[in-house]
Amino acid sequence: MPDAAEAAAARPLAWARIAFAAVLIIRTTPLVRIIDPNIGAEVNPLLGWPQSDQFRAALFDFALPIGAVKILCIVRTISAVVFLLGYRPMASGIVIGVTGYAVVLQDVFGFTFTQHLLFVGAIALGLTDCAAVLSIRPERPKALRTSRYLIWTLVTSVYFWAACSKIRRDWFDGRTLELFRQDGKIRGHVADILLGTATRRSVAGTAVVLVEFALIPLLWMPRTRWLGLALALALHVSIEQVARPDVLGWAMIALLLSFVPAPRSAIG
Repeated sequence: MPDAAEAAAARPLAWARIAFAAVLIIRTTPLVRIIDPNIGAEVNPLLGWPQSDQFRAALFDFALPIGAVKILCIVRTISAVVFLLGYRPMASGIVIGVTGYAVVLQDVFGFTFTQHLLFVGAIALGLTDCAAVLSIRPERPKALRTSRYLIWTLVTSVYFWAACSKIRRDWFDGRTLELFRQDGKIRGHVADILLGTATRRSVAGTAVVLVEFALIPLLWMPRTRWLGLALALALHVSIEQVARPDVLGWAMIALLLSFVPAPRSAIG
């Protein structure tokens, strides 16, 4: 069992584990329909569950038997519940990742970045001291600083590559955002206000890239961490209002809990 200082330092990782596992369970089960019926249309009864009339384009044409895929879906879901409870997170996190990828790659056209983040995030969290507290089987922390750095690197790498992918003229001048609006991927009153003109779209596109790049140092530097967390939360809430990109924003917010400052004396 961790002492009081270690428990305080490990608590943000535990919060991230619980919140992230909850998002994963919601996204891979019919619970997602409560959030958005549109993104939950393929969850029947679990994400990746093979249907009799479904055309499967498996990675490298390596298609698993339908029965095996169903078993993997069930194992993935059970492992996610076990992971949320904090029981042997390293084993359950790896099982989530392996079974998750095995199932989703049976239909490569259905693979999304959100699913990739959920599975790689479960593996990464499982390798940390995320079960030192708030767990049915608390584990003695081994490397709290390294654990935090691992998740921080994952989170900020998402912002880095997201920003890099937008360094294009058609993003900065707002043409890409306008195409998203015309396609219905960006909609709503807030979107009309923020993206109603070419100038606003250009400003919004540029601002998103600047914010994503700025979040990297803001989140890593202790003195600006709270500012970084507030800015990241505002970014994801704003994107959720105008685009609702699956549960990506919810997964990122869950991982951001690992940045909540912990006593410096307890990390080492």
